Amino acid sequence: MLLAERHQFILDQLNLQGRITSVSLAQTLDVSEDTIRRDLNKLAELKLLRRVHGGALALQDNTPDYIERLDKPDTSKIRYIEPALAMLVPGQTIVIDSGETCRYLAQHLPKNMPLTVVTGCPLIAKELAYHSLVDVILLGGPMFKPAMRVVGMTAIEMVKRIRFDIVFMGICSFHIHHGFSASYIEEAEILSATIRQSDHTVIMGPSNKLDKVATYQIVTAHEIDTIITDEEINPSLKKQIESLEIVLTLV
Repeated sequence: MLLAERHQFILDQLNLQGRITSVSLAQTLDVSEDTIRRDLNKLAELKLLRRVHGGALALQDNTPDYIERLDKPDTSKIRYIEPALAMLVPGQTIVIDSGETCRYLAQHLPKNMPLTVVTGCPLIAKELAYHSLVDVILLGGPMFKPAMRVVGMTAIEMVKRIRFDIVFMGICSFHIHHGFSASYIEEAEILSATIRQSDHTVIMGPSNKLDKVATYQIVTAHEIDTIITDEEINPSLKKQIESLEIVLTLV
């Protein structure tokens, strides 16, 4: 196999699996691990993958940070909130996380439904400021500007004192084997703490965020209860998700 063909094979496998190991590639391609290591290092230099010990991870898509997208809203994401709204019951304590889909959810909460909403995003709190039946708990701590969310130990300690009925989050990256993950450790820490205080965790967003791996794991795939995404999801991935007994809602 020519060098270019080998590189393309590696990238194709990353696209399918999200993560590859030097050992498995060496066995599959019948070359030495040193050869594979050189291949991975070269592809990493070209910014086509992320090198990790023992292998490589697929790069996330280059979606701009939330703060960069505030002036260019994607109204197609509104479709993901209808199944989420159907899960609400008066009197619940819920988390609405940062992000565009979550902001649409906050904007469309029923006006006649009493709820307690916990959020670390000031934009979400602002959306709910005039909702007469919603009590808002805004987490405190330093602002992580790329995601427009509060992070750090103060917020984590607040979260640990509250039990949530449902947590609603946008999909960062989700992979069957590597779980729900984020690009920044600050986000991963607060999201992980939040999910572990919840009876039910819902992630919402486009299917192109699925089968992706980001740098920092938030929770394992088994800790996600419901995924709301679009019908363009890969059929094989759909079966894998359903095999984990995750409720998969397609819109």
